[in-house]
Amino acid sequence: MSRHKNIDYNQKVLEVRNLYQHFKVGIGSRKLVVKAVDGVSFDIYKREVFGLVGESGCGKTTTGRCIIKLYDITDGTIKYNGRIISAGLQGNKYRIRKAKLACKNEITEHRPLAKKIKNIKDEANNEIVLMNAEIEKLQKQQENEIIRINKIINDYEEKVSIALHAFESKRNKVRLEEKAEIDRIRQRDVLDLFRIYNKTLHLIEQKSKSKIAYIKGLPIPENEKIERLAEENEVHKENIAQTIDRLINKLSEVSPDILAQYEDQIRQGHKIKFKPEVNLKDPEIVEKINAVKVKYQKIYEQLEAEHQVEIAKIDENKPDKEALENEIKQLKLSTAQKIKEINAKIKEINQQAKQRINEVKQHAKEHPELYVDNLEEIEKIKQKYQAIIDEEKRQLKINRYYNKLKETPEEKAERIRKLKQLKEEFNLFKQKALARGESKEVIAEEKRKLKKKIKEINAQKPSYARNMSTMQMVFQDPISSLNPRMTVREIISEGLVVRGERNKAIINEKVNRVLELVGLSRDHATRYPHEFSGGQRQRIGIARALVVDPDLIIADEPISALDVSIQAQIINLLNDLKEQLGLTILFIAHDLSVVKYFCDRIAVMYYGKIVELASSEELFANPLHPYTKALLSAIPHPDPDYEAKRVRITYDPSVHNYLHDKPELVEIKPGHFVYANKEEQAKYKQQLGIE
Repeated sequence: MSRHKNIDYNQKVLEVRNLYQHFKVGIGSRKLVVKAVDGVSFDIYKREVFGLVGESGCGKTTTGRCIIKLYDITDGTIKYNGRIISAGLQGNKYRIRKAKLACKNEITEHRPLAKKIKNIKDEANNEIVLMNAEIEKLQKQQENEIIRINKIINDYEEKVSIALHAFESKRNKVRLEEKAEIDRIRQRDVLDLFRIYNKTLHLIEQKSKSKIAYIKGLPIPENEKIERLAEENEVHKENIAQTIDRLINKLSEVSPDILAQYEDQIRQGHKIKFKPEVNLKDPEIVEKINAVKVKYQKIYEQLEAEHQVEIAKIDENKPDKEALENEIKQLKLSTAQKIKEINAKIKEINQQAKQRINEVKQHAKEHPELYVDNLEEIEKIKQKYQAIIDEEKRQLKINRYYNKLKETPEEKAERIRKLKQLKEEFNLFKQKALARGESKEVIAEEKRKLKKKIKEINAQKPSYARNMSTMQMVFQDPISSLNPRMTVREIISEGLVVRGERNKAIINEKVNRVLELVGLSRDHATRYPHEFSGGQRQRIGIARALVVDPDLIIADEPISALDVSIQAQIINLLNDLKEQLGLTILFIAHDLSVVKYFCDRIAVMYYGKIVELASSEELFANPLHPYTKALLSAIPHPDPDYEAKRVRITYDPSVHNYLHDKPELVEIKPGHFVYANKEEQAKYKQQLGIE
């Protein structure tokens, strides 16, 4: 437990309570709510490294982004250094709507006429809901059937298209072979080789001349110029030699006779003036070319025949497109008719309900004594729910102040009260001092103390830039997280500028200090991100976070985009910085093998919920939740023999029976929490030998 000795358990840096972050996707009837984070709660203490692990999509990154206020949270609160910095407004609004609806329903129970009307409407709505479900079912069946029919047509057309594409590819390949063979007879292939060779020699000469002119114009000593010119000459010779070898190798394959004729000229590095010696009107040459064309014409005919056979085979199962399209048309007409009949029934139900409501209203007019409202009870209900709504509205108003990191009216009133009290105390002191005949210096000294106290009180006012700059984030992708148009100095100093620092000497001194802290040189400050490797870029990201002396760093999978060796370097760097600077870190990762050796406590997330939370030693020694066990079993082992034999655990959510016995995050043993219902809690306690 020595690794936890530096943690200050008396000071909570971060307190997350009932955090919900829901995203709405889709529109209309397809609108869905994605519960990315669903009721998460945890604390992080001073100088603690808290790990948040889970598979991709479990909500760990969303949790980190909620904490640093990149998202407006749906519900819950986030407290940082004793002050609420985020509070969900949607939760308050939902509870207000819920209270209003509950109030309306309870009042209806004490209004006989309204109750009867409500019952009639509920009966009608229940029937209409079933009928609408039937309409949706018919529409879904129609959609699936149309997809099935279209698939038959599309599958056939795709097979024909694939066969045609294969035929065209083969034919194009044969055409290229035919052209190459005819070019060989006409010696055009040799002509092309010489053209490329001559052009390459020209480019090499031009490049060499340009480089020589550049070297001669450099403001460097003469001996260094001679040395660099000699190097350039060697490079030039090497390029010429490679070009010559390449041409000789190709000519030896294409035309050994022409190679023998021009080899001396080629080896001397001269440009070749080649003119084909073939007389295209020579009957022998014409006959050779015609023979090639005849040969390849037979190949074309064979390919065409094979293609037709393949198409005929595909056409054996050719669907009747017209019949299938008629089937779709009939299906649409049939479905539309059924939906029309259901809508007619819905209209009839609405009319019947309206008629029954009118009858009830008429009966109420004729017999008002049977429909007397219980006004006393209604008033009690209104008062009860009004108190709930008023409290939620009050909390909603306060939460808006918290989210903007502004003083609440209560905090402002308290600050003003303290300032008034200080001024009254000073005025009283001044009167007594004057009465005692004290010197002006004594009063002036007391006034200086007053100004200092006023400044301290006003400094406690929340400020977005000041409060949030002490919480920094290190991102997953070191490339995307750095602005390519800014130098390293500008990137790192951005946080200082946001806080209001304008002194360039102080900024440069702090930037240089953090660069050395993360293992980079001061000289790197003038460079741009593209000049660094991935590991160096991540060090720059860490330096940017450290420059404002943060109380909390959120490291969002800072090593997952790096090579294995670089991952170890970054983890060792973070470990050293944690010890050296006493950092508090929220470390988000999916690699449990890394988290084990770096984090003090670990929370395992699954589908937006924390399913287990314990110290790293306890979690690895006594994993309780089946999902945690599955994650641990997925950690690769360096021994290949052990890796091949070991059994991996697959998590199956259906093993839990939460229909009636609902689960919650409970403390099974001191410091070890698990998401479980009462039955599972008893089982886990038995596993740990707890009575």
